[in-house]
Amino acid sequence: MATLKLNLFVKLHPHAAKMRNRRARKLKPIRPSRANELWYKAELLKIVKLLRSSAERHLLPALKHYTYGNTGVGDATPPGIKSQFGAMRSEFGGIDGVAKRLSDFAVQRNLRAVDDGLRAAIKRSVGVDVSGIFAHDMEIRSVMDVARRANIDLITSIPEEYFDKLELAIQKNFVEGVRYEDLAKVVQHVADVTDSRVKVIARDQTSKMNSSFNAVRQQSVGIEKYTWQTSEDERVRESHAEHDGKVFRWDSPPDDTGAPGEDILCRCNAIPEFDLDEEEEALLADED
Repeated sequence: MATLKLNLFVKLHPHAAKMRNRRARKLKPIRPSRANELWYKAELLKIVKLLRSSAERHLLPALKHYTYGNTGVGDATPPGIKSQFGAMRSEFGGIDGVAKRLSDFAVQRNLRAVDDGLRAAIKRSVGVDVSGIFAHDMEIRSVMDVARRANIDLITSIPEEYFDKLELAIQKNFVEGVRYEDLAKVVQHVADVTDSRVKVIARDQTSKMNSSFNAVRQQSVGIEKYTWQTSEDERVRESHAEHDGKVFRWDSPPDDTGAPGEDILCRCNAIPEFDLDEEEEALLADED
């Protein structure tokens, strides 16, 4: 009886939001999946590894043939070096397909993690399985599409930004006149910087997807509000610390930060508040 009553309550949302005399239950926050972040980071680092390999095969051998003063009048980068950049860029002409595949997997994995976490939290709290509601939620599709596009753009930007930075650095060093050994260190440094960037992408995008998917899924089952929880350490930004312990609505997040996890590299969590009316609470107590 209680399960049927609560399922009806959830399925009737948002009409159920108009019900009075409701009491709130706080659920455990559905945190970003560490496993998904590590998987995504590993996949992106594979791209950087290919970029390193391409530079080692094309660029480094070509750089050995040039020394300071042999760059050509009015041209900081020798034609032979430019042609190698062209060869490297062409090797990554198929990055769009890779980006789409990785983006699709990332979105699916993170949505599954949110669904599993929220389903388990609600089951523990009120004894109801909300899987059927998730299966019929149409709003999640548009949010998934936004996440896919954002991740495709970021993935395709990895080789583009790598080659742009590398070409600019090589050009600068040719102008200043450096040894081959120094140029090789420049190539290594740009790759290291790219490594750091993809780690940020993996962490930030996992957090953002967790936030946006939670917003849709929780509202679909009648969870309209959450309590902001910071990581409670010295790295917490002042604007985020000001939200700590405050209650917000999913459809009205703070203007300055967005919902927890939405701001870049935000480590804050949203503690869901599940509202039930007194009759439903009594039914659940009787069933227990």
